[in-house]
Parts: sequence; structure tokens; C-alpha cells
Amino acid sequence: MDHINKRAIIIHGKKITTPFNLELNGSDALLECLELLRLVPGKRAVLLSRWHGKLVVAKLFLAFFKAGIYAKKEIAGKKMLDSANIATAEIVYSGSTIEGRIKVVIFEYIHPSKMLSDVLLSDQDSNRYHEYLKKLVKLIARFHEAGIIHSDLHLDNFLVKEKILYAIDGSSMKKGNMGFPLGTKKSLRNLAVIFAQLNIQDMALLKELVDIYFSVRFLKSKERSEIFLKKSIDKRRRIVSKGYLKKNYRESTETVCRKSFSSFVLCKRDHYTKSMESFLGNPDIAFDSPEMIMLKNGNSTTVVRLTVDGMDLVIKRYNAKNIFRGFRHAFKKSYADRSWGAAHYLINNGIKTARPIAMKEMRIGPFRGKSYLVCEYIDGINALDYFIDPAFKDKKIMAQKVVGIFNQLELLRVRHGDMKATNILIYYNNPYLIDLDSMVIYKNNVLSNRAHRKDVDRFMRNWSEHPKIKKMFSPLS
Repeated sequence: MDHINKRAIIIHGKKITTPFNLELNGSDALLECLELLRLVPGKRAVLLSRWHGKLVVAKLFLAFFKAGIYAKKEIAGKKMLDSANIATAEIVYSGSTIEGRIKVVIFEYIHPSKMLSDVLLSDQDSNRYHEYLKKLVKLIARFHEAGIIHSDLHLDNFLVKEKILYAIDGSSMKKGNMGFPLGTKKSLRNLAVIFAQLNIQDMALLKELVDIYFSVRFLKSKERSEIFLKKSIDKRRRIVSKGYLKKNYRESTETVCRKSFSSFVLCKRDHYTKSMESFLGNPDIAFDSPEMIMLKNGNSTTVVRLTVDGMDLVIKRYNAKNIFRGFRHAFKKSYADRSWGAAHYLINNGIKTARPIAMKEMRIGPFRGKSYLVCEYIDGINALDYFIDPAFKDKKIMAQKVVGIFNQLELLRVRHGDMKATNILIYYNNPYLIDLDSMVIYKNNVLSNRAHRKDVDRFMRNWSEHPKIKKMFSPLS
């Protein structure tokens, strides 16, 4: 069961989980709240509901002093979209609960539909993927031509039904130029927000999308504008990644956070079962379990494979080599913390890695001690064995994908720090980057370029005795 559905909403100081009913002002029908879709604690909740016998989507605005302001923004945003002839969900009720403390806006339920993010994720190599990218760019161009800025522009705020894109979240719509078409720079900054999320590596496709945007806006595509857009994408990508990382270090829809004087625990909510909670209470049991498989037993790290509650996991324990090293690291980020953040950064930027499930730090107040990282187990073959083994075919295609990872890392100003071929796993015809303990994200291009060169040199040394394989990675030279 999706854990968000049973997450508590605090209403009038009481914790309430679905299903529950609300009485509405001016309505003789109860609002039956069935399933929690989205929650911003203390601010708003979005629920799949039933009203007058029909399924609807209800937005509850919970902030006591600002609930009315947020509800008005939602309604105003809907009117903006209507005026620009952009498809969106119809409002069927706006008002408040019977006691007036919660503002409620009810929308028609767009069904059957999918989030655009799900559509694009499932069809990345198809014509359908390109089709919906073009639809999205045309829609954003229409926003801007109508003088509208979507201040929370992300793929989950668009729904797809019968090949039509619906824009949702009216509260994020703002008039950017008094209703007149937006200026070029303001438009490109907003467009960069969505391009930064898409991580398009095909430069020809990116140029085609930019041309489509300029065509809809009746703007002349200029080289200067394209350079400005690329810089805006780079800047936005860093901002988005930073925000995403922060979200994964606190209690959120996706993450459970448990903090005390003696420990700090993060865990993906969809994996936070009773068994996982118990395991995280004492993760050392993994290293003594007769069912564990030892993967590495070094001075600084111990790595085992173990099944927890039916999940095939890798548990990595970071050990202090000696008391002096332990004292020095007590004041710094733990390796588990660094790996947790690095994995989320890569995933958010379209680079495949083992999905982080949980991390735990032993603490004494602000001082960090032993730490643990829990990741999904990837049953892949390392790149060294893959490329040397004559049994594997299509190696040139796989080499191109590996080169693509290096190009992406360079673009993101990321240094892996230990780019051995054994730290790349080939799994379901895709390369996965692992062992992220030493990963660094640079702000400076000079330092980043130098570090990237070191990563490339380390990787190429794997093939010093295999010239034919080395030639496959010649684009890195």
C-alpha cells in the first residue's frame, strides 16, 4: 500500500487519515475524502474525493491565516488559464468547511489520465516521447504569449488525457507582464525550468524544441538567445538539484526523517515498513546475520547483501580506521550522508545509480559517529568484466552510453573520484554508476574541468592492456 494514502492530515489540531468526511458551506452533500494525493503539511492537502456521487479532486487549504488567500490564488489561476484557452480542470465548488476554518476548492476529476512525468519516463526512446515534449513546449509558449508565468513549472503539474495536455495547480499561475506577452529573457528563464528537469542530452532534439518555442511565439531564433537559454538551464539545474536534495533530508511525502540525540535516520517512505524500522534501529545485525552475503570487508567499509522484508538490499557500514580518524570525521559529513546526497543528485539529473533506500548516522548531539547506507541491490556485471568478456555483444552501443555518463557528469560539474570500471555496473542494457563516497559537485568550471580529466584518465587506465576496448572510449580523449 502506498504509505502517503495513510499519512495523517492535521485538521483543527487532530490527526486524521483517509477516509473521512467534511461538511461544506452551502452544500447539502458531504465531501467524502478517499485518498491523499499530495500533502504540504500545515498548508494544503489534495485528495481524491467523492461529492454528489461523483469522483472529484479536492484541495484543502489548511493555513489558518492564509487559507483564503491561497484559495483565491487557485481560482484566479484557473481564470488565467481559461482566458488563454489552456485546458485545465473545471472548478465545481469553492467555499469552506461548515465551521469556516478550512477553505476548499473542488475540481472535476480528469480521468483516465496520467501525469506527464509518468508518460515521458515510460517512453524515453519512442516517437511518443518526442511528441509530448513538443506538446509541452508549445503549451509553455502559449503561457508566455498570454503573459502567464507558471511559478511551479514541473512535469507533475501537467496531466495527459486522450493526447491532450491539461495544466493544473492554478495557484502557481502569475501574470508576468500585465497580461501582455512575456519578454524574451523572462520567457527563456521560465522555459529553462522545465528543460533543466528533462535532462535532454540530444542536442539536435533540444534545438528542435527551441525552434518550436520560437515559432509559436513568432520570435526570431537568435544565437544569443540560445546561449542565454543554455546558461539559464545550467543555473536552474543546480537550483532544482539543491532543492531536491534538501527535500530528501527532511520529513516529506517521499522521505521519513527520524532525528534524536543519538541518531539520525532517513528512509524512503515506500520502504519504511515495520521490519525496516526495526532493522534501522540496529543495522549491525545485518553484518552478523547468517543470511547475509559479504561483498566487501575492508578497514574503512564493510558491505553486505541482505534481504529485509522481501527487499534485496546492499548495506554499507562506514568504519573509523582509528580513534583519530573517528574524531576528525565527527565534525564532518558522514560518508553515508555524502553518498545519500550524491545518489539523489545523480538520479535527479538522469544518471542511473543504485536507488538509496535509507541511511543512518550514530550521533552524540551534533557529533557524528559510525554511519550506514542502505541501497537497492543491482544484479549487474561490472564494466571491466562486461567489456573484456567476448560473450557480450553490442559493446559499441554500451560504450556510447558510458561516454554519455561522462558527458553528463562534465555538464553537471561532478567528479566521481574513483572512476574504476568496476564502479560502473551494466544492468538491463544500461550503465549504473556506484560507489559515490568521494563524489564532489563543483561551482567553478576550472576546478570541475581538472577533476573531470582525472576521472577520465582513471577510467581509461582500465583499458591500458586492451587497445580495442580503449578505442571504443576515444570520444573521452
